[in-house]
Amino acid sequence: MDETVRERPLLPHWRRILFWLVVVAMVLLAGVMLASYVVGRQLGSEIVKISEAGEPLTFPDVAKVNSAQSPIDEDAARHYYEALTGIGPANLPNLKRVHSFYHQNMTALPANQFPADMRESVSQNLAAVEAIFEKLDKGASEPLAHFDIGIREGIQAAGTHIQRANTVVLLMSLRTMDLILQGRDDAAANSAISLLKLMRIFDSHPTMVVHIIKAQFVGLACEDVRLLLERGSASDELLTKLEEALLEVVPTNALERVFLAERVYQTEIGRNLIPGNIASRLLQEQVLDIPERIRLPGSFMGRLRLRQKAHRYFRDMTRIIAASRRSWPGPLDEIFDKMFKSTKKPGKLKSSTAMLTRLTAEVFVAVRCTRLAVVIERYRASHGEGELPATLGNLAPTYIESVPLDPFTGQQLLYSHDEESYMVYSTGTNRVDDGGSIRPKEGEKVSLDRGLRIRMDRIK
Repeated sequence: MDETVRERPLLPHWRRILFWLVVVAMVLLAGVMLASYVVGRQLGSEIVKISEAGEPLTFPDVAKVNSAQSPIDEDAARHYYEALTGIGPANLPNLKRVHSFYHQNMTALPANQFPADMRESVSQNLAAVEAIFEKLDKGASEPLAHFDIGIREGIQAAGTHIQRANTVVLLMSLRTMDLILQGRDDAAANSAISLLKLMRIFDSHPTMVVHIIKAQFVGLACEDVRLLLERGSASDELLTKLEEALLEVVPTNALERVFLAERVYQTEIGRNLIPGNIASRLLQEQVLDIPERIRLPGSFMGRLRLRQKAHRYFRDMTRIIAASRRSWPGPLDEIFDKMFKSTKKPGKLKSSTAMLTRLTAEVFVAVRCTRLAVVIERYRASHGEGELPATLGNLAPTYIESVPLDPFTGQQLLYSHDEESYMVYSTGTNRVDDGGSIRPKEGEKVSLDRGLRIRMDRIK
């Protein structure tokens, strides 16, 4: 009998397609799992590098960077907490409008030309928060080790604290200007000192968002000091205390501390993105739970993308932090010029850190120029008929240890004067001395130079 070979029937076409789809899906899943493992390990290694280098992994560690301050049990924090929580709801738009009117007209209007009804309203409002001012002034006289501005709870939660701080800052600034109009110059100087001391509440968690807010408030405080110097004549003792407050308001390593704090903030996310089995091998201490404000992606691919972004973030931030430790204008050269301006697509991290680097340089300029103006006023008071120093070098070492440097150039700040006024200024971003052009020219949004001008004819 002839044997016939029967061929096995082929699988239906749709089953073959389904089979290969399953195979491809399994290969892709294995690839994603492998990639997730590799990226998770890389991310864990970045955090381990930070720890092994002895760099901060917590906010308290950031506060200790180049700080000689020792822990204290009782400090100004309790006064500041009471003041911020005790401030009632304010009509911020109206408060800003009144503050803006005062600020814009303090340069030119004598006290008797300010609207009487507005001054009366301001006096009543300031009297209503006198208890708040007492707490703030008390806090200014004590050291501050730690203050929780609420940033770890998320931007929305911190917004409440920051809005209250905004209200308090505007009221304190308004108080300073009102005291200047009353001719109570020493009281105005004390008010300005209290405001400068209040800026310490932003230093425990100095992330980028917090630093930007502090920079705005510090600029406002410096303007108050300028108005006091133009219109008032505080005692040498108060001017000395004012200069000391200006010296301390922005630490010399402020940029480094901001980037370290920002990395700590992101580490809270990064540590929880590392798979548990990798974390247990790479990280000695327990992985902390992330705050409720952060919602991690539920999908595998979502977490993989986030791990990749986190790995790139820590890698790039290491370079940025290293650049922030350079002497000025080194951070501008490295972060603003090389990483940002010379890169076609710098990315969000490099763009934001570059802008913050320039902002920090401008804050240094504002504080240092204002401090020099205070020192010049002390010099004038000790010389007959308000004589001005011929150069800033004449101030050192009697009135100031050394002349502060311009962060944009690394050289001494610039100085010019005539019979009516004097200027202390920086070259600004173009790093060219434009002769003290500290007011924007027609059609320009920003000035070429940065600094301040003090008129010597007192307005009363």
